[in-house]
Amino acid sequence: MGKLQMSGGIAAPNLLNICVDAGTEGEISGRVYSCYSREPMVFGNVVQLLRYMESFYNRIQFPEAAVLLRSFENVSQVRREAVPEQKVNREYIMAQKGTLASFCVYVQYRQNATWQGIICWEEQNRDVEFRSALEMIALIDNALLLLKEKSAEQAGK
Repeated sequence: MGKLQMSGGIAAPNLLNICVDAGTEGEISGRVYSCYSREPMVFGNVVQLLRYMESFYNRIQFPEAAVLLRSFENVSQVRREAVPEQKVNREYIMAQKGTLASFCVYVQYRQNATWQGIICWEEQNRDVEFRSALEMIALIDNALLLLKEKSAEQAGK
């Protein structure tokens, strides 16, 4: 896997900056920034984050979903809306930082009813490819665990 160094200059319409402000016992909360809104989307848990991200990709129609997710409710044919207009630039999105950590996410594909892409841990400038939404969340959780261990080590010295 080659490094993309996302913080260096990737410009994609679906670039998201996940700012994690709190994390307790594997649950995270924070804000998500995109170029289509000046205001962040605030999330209180992982499910809200995933729901927001999925609706975001559906709204901008990028990347195109390879399959439609099933639902318990009867859903008629979905009519496509116009792609929203960009309101802020990439620099504004990337300048936002979480209290605990910040992660830039670029989803390249939506195949097999999940996402594939690259996540960059901003503070460490480390890019990692992920093959599913679950793996992306596990990478975020792992980064926060490393931060917690590092702060515990420093407190013990």
